[in-house]
Amino acid sequence: MTVLLGAYAARSCPVKTHHAYDSTIERTSWEPDESLAELFEGGLEFETHILDTFAASLDGTLADLRPLREQSLAARTDACLQAMRTGVEVILGGWLPVDLAGQRTGSPDALVRGIDQIDGTPRYHPVEVKWHKIIERRGLKRSQSSTPPLAYTTLASPRPLPTLVVEGYGVRVASREPDLIQLAHYHRMLAAAGFATVDHAAAAIIGTDDVLRQAVLAWVDLAEPLVRTFSRSQPGGWRLRSLLERYDHEHAFRIDVAVAAQRRRAAGGGTGQADVDRPPLVRPIVTRECGRCQWWERCLPLLDPEDVSLRIDKGPLDVREIAALRRLGVGTLTELASADLDQLLVAYLPEVTHRSGAESRLKVACRRARMLLRGDPFERETSGRIEVPAAEVEIDFDIETSAQGRVYLWGFLLHESGGSPEARYVEFSRFAELDSSAELSLAREALTWLRGLVDSPRSIRVYHYSEYEVVAMRALAARVDDPLLSWAADYAETEFVDLLEIVKAHFFGASGLGLKVVATKAAGFAWRDDDPGGLNSQSWFTEAVHGENAELRAAARRRVLAYNEDDVIATSRVREWLRAC
Repeated sequence: MTVLLGAYAARSCPVKTHHAYDSTIERTSWEPDESLAELFEGGLEFETHILDTFAASLDGTLADLRPLREQSLAARTDACLQAMRTGVEVILGGWLPVDLAGQRTGSPDALVRGIDQIDGTPRYHPVEVKWHKIIERRGLKRSQSSTPPLAYTTLASPRPLPTLVVEGYGVRVASREPDLIQLAHYHRMLAAAGFATVDHAAAAIIGTDDVLRQAVLAWVDLAEPLVRTFSRSQPGGWRLRSLLERYDHEHAFRIDVAVAAQRRRAAGGGTGQADVDRPPLVRPIVTRECGRCQWWERCLPLLDPEDVSLRIDKGPLDVREIAALRRLGVGTLTELASADLDQLLVAYLPEVTHRSGAESRLKVACRRARMLLRGDPFERETSGRIEVPAAEVEIDFDIETSAQGRVYLWGFLLHESGGSPEARYVEFSRFAELDSSAELSLAREALTWLRGLVDSPRSIRVYHYSEYEVVAMRALAARVDDPLLSWAADYAETEFVDLLEIVKAHFFGASGLGLKVVATKAAGFAWRDDDPGGLNSQSWFTEAVHGENAELRAAARRRVLAYNEDDVIATSRVREWLRAC
């Protein structure tokens, strides 16, 4: 069977490619859990919305090929080729011709026409829609570096002829490298079909950013050296490579992985017995992908229960770091915890020069390994009493957001000295699909209540865990000119107490210092829900709004409110625990 890889192969774990081509591996019947399904569906909804808006906004010619997705591959490919040959400015949902020589197949979200090639052939650039932010703010030091500033075009005029530029912002190359590698896959396919060249290797992503108050195409030159990678030949052990170079390396490796996997099929004869003389080219290493991967149930039995990548899930070492440790005979918690770090680092550091701070990362991982083996979730790093600001009225605060990022629930736990010994839960919610106006209206309702307490003669403190709430309030205030929202954003910046910052100042956590970890393992709190979590709450919100009947919707609303109430109770318990330390 010919190996043909899609655009996600090079950006994803190579073990997926192995399993897909190794017939000795039993197929899975995996389906994503409800929180992951909601995440996927939300991304698809966002993509559909953006592409629909793109089509409606465009001031040029358009070929929307999305309605052809149920037709044959030949029909979809022919339609895309015809649109490119005629020079349509934007093509949505086009299926590129299979690249047999490059062993590639794929369909970008959009294609945008650029500067024609020397012979007059239209040139096209791939565009992907992603349900996350792609633009970052850059400080003065980074703005003066070789990293290019943000280059963008609009949905109305998307062609990069040329792009518009905004100083002080840029594309998140490091954290969004997988997205950019996916675009490199499409660029190679366009080049194979005669519609792209390396000298104009631009590609764009449309993310959820609102930096420019509208959806924009953020452009990146795939041929520009932007990515720090390992290089044994360089004096410093690393060099900058282009995204095309990164993609070519990863794609070629996965071709090798697939071919080796097919040989196992031939050797095993399809009987399920793998040929021991043909081991896989790759072994599972736990990454963030694993939690949403169809092959996880096949990979888990292949891992040692103490595998470092499996057990250390906070500040985890990356794939190359884990692979380097394994080559040096360090694969489990016990092996890492008992290693002579000074001796290990001599051999280890030259293999991980792609990472800055590799030595400190390994030392932290070793510390976590020792704590996990001892069963110690936390280590105190200071001595003496921990100071937590107090007040006559103490309020624990937490918000909940929908999959679209709208704040639909403001939850408060009110403790009043001299009053009832029982804390009182106060919530402001809208179980409906909120638009910007409705979200702001709910925020005003909640913050009017809070302002009334702050303006009373009693002293007030508001406690939260992490900066999420403050960032959300700041974003709401930036959206409109509203005195109440501006007051709330300023008040939160100066008067709110972030308990996470206090915890971080005094403790180190083997599994991190998130609220769920600290509240359960340190403060002894237990959530009523069997599966509490932010992603899960988003799926419950969807059920509360769109459930099939009133009973299901009411049950989901109760579940969300109980979860939010438990979050603020957990925050108060952490506060009590800190004061008792």
